[in-house]
Amino acid sequence: MRHLVPAAVLAAILASLVQALLSPPLHTGDETAHLDYAYQVWTGHLPVFEDGLVLAPEAGSVPPVQWAAQHPPLYYLVLAPVVGPLVEGGHVIGAVYAARGLNVLGAGLLVLVAAWAARRAFPASPLLAPVTALVVGTTAWVARVGGSGYNDIFAALLTTWLLGLAAGVVRSGLTWPRAAGLVVVSALCLGTRLHTMVMVGVLVAAVLAGVLLRTAGPPGVRGATVRGDAVRAIVVALGVPAAVAATSGWFYLRNVALTGSITGGHPDWAAENLDRVIRPVPEVLADAGFWVQLLAVFGHDRLPDAAVVLLLLVVPAALAVVAGVRAARDVRLPAAGRADVLLLVTGATAVAATLAMQLVYTAGGGSPHPRYLLPVIGILAMLVAQGLLSTGRRLSWAAGLWCAVPLIDQAIWIAVSAPRYAGPWPDGSLSVPGAWLAWGLACVAVAVAVTNRDPDRTYRR
Repeated sequence: MRHLVPAAVLAAILASLVQALLSPPLHTGDETAHLDYAYQVWTGHLPVFEDGLVLAPEAGSVPPVQWAAQHPPLYYLVLAPVVGPLVEGGHVIGAVYAARGLNVLGAGLLVLVAAWAARRAFPASPLLAPVTALVVGTTAWVARVGGSGYNDIFAALLTTWLLGLAAGVVRSGLTWPRAAGLVVVSALCLGTRLHTMVMVGVLVAAVLAGVLLRTAGPPGVRGATVRGDAVRAIVVALGVPAAVAATSGWFYLRNVALTGSITGGHPDWAAENLDRVIRPVPEVLADAGFWVQLLAVFGHDRLPDAAVVLLLLVVPAALAVVAGVRAARDVRLPAAGRADVLLLVTGATAVAATLAMQLVYTAGGGSPHPRYLLPVIGILAMLVAQGLLSTGRRLSWAAGLWCAVPLIDQAIWIAVSAPRYAGPWPDGSLSVPGAWLAWGLACVAVAVAVTNRDPDRTYRR
């Protein structure tokens, strides 16, 4: 399985390309709002919820308000030089596909960063990184958002990058370049989406905890190195909030001024116009439908969400837990290091906090979209990958079967979507065959990777 990472990158790009080719331009109000935001930034303005959209496309879904205005502008600053000239030249559809093209490349880059983060987190498990890449590369919502003009892929890329930086600190200590990276990437995260603050807070806390553990470590690691770590930890602890305040604090203050809340949301408008319902948190907590919908991050909505959650998340997670318990109870294996424990606790905390945030958001009238879990996709992918690795020498079969579910789900989505295609080619003569070709190539890439086994490879659990 030597070619898993490049195959996973290729699979992510191709699967995202399927979404980009087959989805009608501006087929959702969200995509139209994101494109409009980028165009308004190009013209030197920031959107306002009540003012609606500047763009008035002849076709597509146009929301009555600018409901993307609550997001900070970093992603749109990146998108504006691509979208702006095309819109001004009258090529709105071209602007849509240009925005999607950037996200397609972003999906491939996300796979690379996820593999790097897994390698930094658990270097003793050499197969974890490539299998994590495979999981991310075939995740349905990575493809769906990667082939759409949304800001979620950009946010997931940044939080996964931050995860790798934090893992490196926990493993190897806090150097000045790592401290600078933590401060900068944290600021970039909060400049993209507010809910990335969960990952930023948890990972910075893990870095500080890692420094404390090194300080309390054996005498051999004490001294100038540890004192330097402590100084740099203080810089990170103070520098992250300072950098966030300096770079995007003004925007969140703007949200407060315009809407009365830092989130910039409009729950009253949503309840009146989008049939959103405000419910007590305990009621949402007990709602199985909420959990199934939110956790279906690996599905395309064509296979039943419950089956997708069970097959692609619950079963691999259970296998990973069982394997971990067995390893911990085996006296022949060394006890887990403090860094391992800290990283496991950090991952569990980040996922739990993200779920809690979505619980509160849904109770307040929000919708539990699976894409809201993309900031923790690196952690979820490592968990699933460890479950697949627990199958030992049956890994090729396990990985192949796991990938088959989202790929088949996407095939069903293509078959259902193709007859009603409404893209720039009226009859879909180019886009539909292109989507099937991209899907087929993605399947071939995955199949070649999981069957190309190195007989000398040791499968570590």
